[in-house]
Amino acid sequence: MQNGTFNQCSGTLYDSGGPSANYSSDENFVLTICPDGPDQFIQLDFTTFGTQGGSDILTIYDGDDTTAPVIGSYDGGGVTNDPGTIMASITSATGCLTLEFVSNATGNTIGWAADINCFTDCQTITPSIDSTNPVANGAGVVQVLVGSTVDFSGSAVFSEDGTGATYNWNFGDGSPFGTGETVTNQFDSIGTFTTTLTVTDTNPLGCSETASITVQVLGPYIDVDQTTYTVPQLVEDVLINSPCAAVSNINWSTGTNFGDVNGIGYFSALPGAFGFEAGIVLNSGDAMEAEGPESGIQSSGGGAWPGDADLEAAINTDLDNTPGDDLPAGNSRNASFIEFDFVPLADTITFNFLFASDEYGAFQCSFSDAFAFLLTDLSTNTTTNLALVPGTTDVVSVFTVRDNAFAGGCSSENPAYFDSYHGAGGEPAANAPIDYLGYTRPMAAIANVTPNNNYRIKLVVADARDTSFNSAVFLEAGSFSLGGDLGDDITINAGTAECQGTPVVLDTQLPTATHTWYFNGDVIPGETNSTLNATQDGEYTVDITFSATCMASDSIIIEFIPGPTIQAVNTITECDDGSGAVVFDLTENDAPAFGAQDQTANSLSYHNSNADAMTGVNPIADPVNYNGTDGEIIYIRIEDNTGTCADIDMFTLEYLTVALNDAPDIVVCDDLSNDGQEEFDLTNQDAAVLGAQAASDFIVTYHSSIADADTGANPLTSPYTSSGEIIYVRIESVASSVCYISSQNDAEGFTITINPIAEAAQPSNLELCDDSSNDGVEIFDLTTEEAVILSGQDPANYTVSYYEQPGDVATSTNAITTPEAYPNMSSPQTIYVRVDDNSNPTCFGETSFTITVNP
Repeated sequence: MQNGTFNQCSGTLYDSGGPSANYSSDENFVLTICPDGPDQFIQLDFTTFGTQGGSDILTIYDGDDTTAPVIGSYDGGGVTNDPGTIMASITSATGCLTLEFVSNATGNTIGWAADINCFTDCQTITPSIDSTNPVANGAGVVQVLVGSTVDFSGSAVFSEDGTGATYNWNFGDGSPFGTGETVTNQFDSIGTFTTTLTVTDTNPLGCSETASITVQVLGPYIDVDQTTYTVPQLVEDVLINSPCAAVSNINWSTGTNFGDVNGIGYFSALPGAFGFEAGIVLNSGDAMEAEGPESGIQSSGGGAWPGDADLEAAINTDLDNTPGDDLPAGNSRNASFIEFDFVPLADTITFNFLFASDEYGAFQCSFSDAFAFLLTDLSTNTTTNLALVPGTTDVVSVFTVRDNAFAGGCSSENPAYFDSYHGAGGEPAANAPIDYLGYTRPMAAIANVTPNNNYRIKLVVADARDTSFNSAVFLEAGSFSLGGDLGDDITINAGTAECQGTPVVLDTQLPTATHTWYFNGDVIPGETNSTLNATQDGEYTVDITFSATCMASDSIIIEFIPGPTIQAVNTITECDDGSGAVVFDLTENDAPAFGAQDQTANSLSYHNSNADAMTGVNPIADPVNYNGTDGEIIYIRIEDNTGTCADIDMFTLEYLTVALNDAPDIVVCDDLSNDGQEEFDLTNQDAAVLGAQAASDFIVTYHSSIADADTGANPLTSPYTSSGEIIYVRIESVASSVCYISSQNDAEGFTITINPIAEAAQPSNLELCDDSSNDGVEIFDLTTEEAVILSGQDPANYTVSYYEQPGDVATSTNAITTPEAYPNMSSPQTIYVRVDDNSNPTCFGETSFTITVNP
């Protein structure tokens, strides 16, 4: 240690005694160590520490002088007194550390050693869980059966460098942590777990960031949860996937309002086990009883739990096989409902549901409970029931959706919408995902609404006339959505399809919103407006964003009448040889225009105007021998033999012009033989001499004389051996040999130059005897062998430089600055030598010799 300021990020800091001796008495040193680069901070890792306790004190300051804040004062020995790792704070303006050491006059000891390092502030780390197997559902949740494994794959983006970063996984279920970018965990407990990936870089500050994903471990049946979500959360976080609804005034009622069971809950299921993977269940009994398997009739709910007057008023269909009485007032029981107000920004709403009941089977011909989705326009007070069988006016019930295979006393009604029956004669009860005898397939409730108008919706289910044989309605999570209307599907059968090649304009009529368009599930890059030109058969979907948190979507199927399309056309080029009119064969575009299409079912014609091509009139009479002009546009039409569909395109006629561009001279260093000859691949000059001209349209040859280049005689072949010369170039059109250009003088060619490499002879090795210190280090004059190395080359024209590392020779970096007084770094040590020709330093010679210090 000594007084002064040093800038370095490596090496070892010792006390004044160095690595092997004690420090001295009566020392008073102040040393400042600063980083050797910007935005860095010094770190000292003390590997040894021992001073006289209480008297010889090392004080370390967080800055570049002793006025900076004190990090600590250290004296004595042992682990408790060792400074350990000391770092400049990241708020330090300089990143320096200042050390002040004061020793008394009465003794000394071993002192210290500390490794010097620099660190930077935390970089930005952006971890992500890129994929899981099985994949997450639409809500971003991975759902698996208990005992199943989940594969996780993660990564991270680092703003600077991710080398050496670690990836650690906490699966959230109490199992051992995982490490690495790809891990697997078996989940043996039912529940919902948060799996967290922590990515930590090598910065001593311990910089890290996390990403997480939810894993829901399920049993084989649906799981009902009545504690995780409040009813407002069920509406806002589960049912509705877009705050475009501007939800307010959430209200609900169920058995718990009357001292009875709770008919409202959240359900979840494994993918494929049930119609929906998650959502809300409304039950005319205890919602917990919805969990499978089928175990018998569910009739929870007592007489004090009333029905719902709005439901009774809305039911306009027979529910008990007694025509005309519908659901009289006061005849519903055990009603569970949720209602809320919303203000849509789009013109439609839709959500998915299915109905389940224990009245399927024995009672499906004579009795049905009731449910409804009551949409009220608050500006007109008009109420509509959305719980209809799709495509009909039938209110969904046991009467309107049933299969007489399970009760032969009545007809099937809308059987395509009935899913499963788990009673006698049906599927095994043990396989039922829910505890109801029968249930429908998923259906969609859809309504047109007025954007920015106020609406109220009431979702209600109840027993009819008694409290037995409960029923339930299941609402799919995230399905209550609003979207712009793309209209009906456009199909050939509907007679609305256009000819292939004629775009169909899709318009959401919401120009102020931001749009993301998809084709067959893939994002269409760059399409963000309210309109889109559809040009291919398939499904088009649009996500409409009204604000950062408000979105809607819609899809449409589009078909096109299969008609001919022009697959491709090419520019046709002909050489203008000055002999007269330039004749073009337009039919060169027949093959690319037809492509793989049946030429017998379609015809081609060529036209001088777009209008003629559009209407198919005035075709060019002789397209094989057409007198064209440079830059002329020709229009091409392909039409099917029925005349129903056609397509047009255009191409250009061009005169061929050949240009000879300058090629760079070739200058190389000779090889070790220094014989003045080298091999060259002349074709490497092709791109330069052609410039922007297409290589496929021209033949490039190289020649030893102007005359040969002009006639194309005696072309040089590559690899070509040369001792240095001028090379002349010829460029000839592939289409016409009379269209060519060649070098007419030396300046239009290029020169090959072969420079000799400087010689570097092998010198003798140098040896010196060690001095009395016997430390293995002596001062060598490396230049003593310079005459041998130059081997007769004039030192005025050649420069000799010396290096410690072989890699520095080629780059001519880190040369030994004082070769005439060089202290060896090791013994023996290899010294690497470079000899430069001052007039041509790229062609250098190199050699090496050894220096040795003998004891």
